[in-house]
Amino acid sequence: MFPNLFILNGTGEVLIEKHWDEKVPRKVVDLFMEQQLKKDRKVDVSPVIETPKMHLLHTRRGDIVLLTTVNKETPPLFILEIHNKIMQVFYHYFGPTINSRTVKDHFVLIYHLLDEMVDGGFPFTTDINQLQAMIQPPTIVNKVMATFANSDQVKKALPEGMLTKIPWRRTGVKYHSNEICFDLLEEINCIIERNSNVSFCEVKGSVVCTCRLSGMPDITLSVSHPSLIQDAVLHRCVRINRFRRERTVSFVPPDGRFTLLTYFLRGPCQMPIWVRPTINFANGTSTVNVTVGSKMREQKPIEDIVITIPFPKELLSSNLTTNVGAVTVVETASGVHKEVQWTMPRLPKDKTPTLEGTVLFPSGFKPRYRPTLMVNFNAKSWNTSGLAVEGLNVTDVKYKPFRGVRTQTRAGKFHVRC
Repeated sequence: MFPNLFILNGTGEVLIEKHWDEKVPRKVVDLFMEQQLKKDRKVDVSPVIETPKMHLLHTRRGDIVLLTTVNKETPPLFILEIHNKIMQVFYHYFGPTINSRTVKDHFVLIYHLLDEMVDGGFPFTTDINQLQAMIQPPTIVNKVMATFANSDQVKKALPEGMLTKIPWRRTGVKYHSNEICFDLLEEINCIIERNSNVSFCEVKGSVVCTCRLSGMPDITLSVSHPSLIQDAVLHRCVRINRFRRERTVSFVPPDGRFTLLTYFLRGPCQMPIWVRPTINFANGTSTVNVTVGSKMREQKPIEDIVITIPFPKELLSSNLTTNVGAVTVVETASGVHKEVQWTMPRLPKDKTPTLEGTVLFPSGFKPRYRPTLMVNFNAKSWNTSGLAVEGLNVTDVKYKPFRGVRTQTRAGKFHVRC
């Protein structure tokens, strides 16, 4: 059961509170904020926090936190999946940026959405197309109608298609330009040792579909190396029996953007980037030398590179230079340690980016640990698993739609030890 929901901002202010079971006092928010203050970064807070009387489960998206308290036996992934679905609906209704002002401006609309999505503590209507058919998105025209016609954005009658065998697709969809696009997105989580050997690696991938097709199309998607898709989570529109039998993704798509499937790969994988750090400590001085480059045979663009080197809080000063990008030294919010951040907008092809210099500490200082570098990047037009779309067939329509496929790989928890 999904017992309650607190929507908080970054400072712990309760923006929206809703209960489907017994009411929980707001003082639980103080318990959550206490746990958050113990961490250097907010993203390091565990999604499941144990307290003497209950468990606190939360999901963070930017400045917004969804918090649920549980005092009964409940699968934690059930709660977190509802959080994730609620945020997906918010992104669809209010745009890619959700903050405190967005929640306050659409206070009533959010309560309407929560009433439809969760009924009696259990998920009810979570499909975006079904919700959009019942509750209109907040456009300028809808706001004017609500102001002058004294009407809300919730439709009085049940929309068409709600009781059909394909409730995720609304009827009567028409477009002047018909197109369907697929985004193959992958995220690498790995640990690379000092000798450049990969001790741990996993890839989280997803196939995101953007559908703008008229009528009721039937789509068949085939991919290269279908055996890779073993641990897969499918959208409800996918015909499961055919997928299990043929490893072919056959479906009638919802209208708009949705995640068709997600998958996980564990084991050795191709890395788009290499990082070689050398950091030594002696007599209160640390010498730093870090180089980075591309491992791809085809020089695909690698952008938004950020390499973070944590140092003890005793760091006094630094003299670091780089031939590409910029380097800064920042102190974490908790003050436990300081970080050297090396940022590059794009990895160059004509030279090897290098960060070098010295970092000063008090005389005789010896660190208790060697730093582990955290690397972020975004590699476009490339994926680490080798998965690719081989065929796409659209039937039951009289037009030929435009078809597009894009790939992208980014770093998740990409750690390099030195």
